[in-house]
Formats: sequence, C-alpha cells, structure tokens
Amino acid sequence: GGGKNSRGNQFIVSLTNVGPLAGGSPWEVPWGELVGEHSFATLSKIYTGYGEKGPTQGLIAREGVTDAVKEKFPEMDYVNTCEVVDETEMAS
Repeated sequence: GGGKNSRGNQFIVSLTNVGPLAGGSPWEVPWGELVGEHSFATLSKIYTGYGEKGPTQGLIAREGVTDAVKEKFPEMDYVNTCEVVDETEMAS
C-alpha cells in the first residue's frame, strides 16, 4: 500500500496465543487486552464458525456490510462500541 490514503485498518481479536501475529511485525501493533471475567464472557459470545471462510477484508472495504453480505453471513457479529478503560480504575 503506497500512496495517499492507501492504508486500511484491521481489528483482530486473537482467541488463542498466536505468537508472532501479536505484534511480531512492525505493522502489527497490539493496542489492548481483555480484562475481567465480563470481557471474556463477552468475547465467548462472538461467532467464530466462519473461520477463514467469512467475508474478506477486501469485500467489506469495497462494499461495506451490505444486505447481500448479511444474507450470506447471517451469524456474523459486529462491534458497535468499545470503551477505553484506565488500568488504574480497574484496580480499584
């Protein structure tokens, strides 16, 4: 990806220890972690059945989540919101 506005973002949640995929390359920057049982309970509800056969990043980037994508992948989950939590607040 060279050129102006040619980079995208991926939000990856690792369900297991993946070693080098967790920031092993300069462009992979871990930015957070799950804390507390409630976080893990939420994560366990995310549908993972499509595996590598889900919609491609390119399709979503090009077309967005269209009705056709929703029809083909009816179990796909969505992150609607997230919250940054200060670790010092979590300790109290």
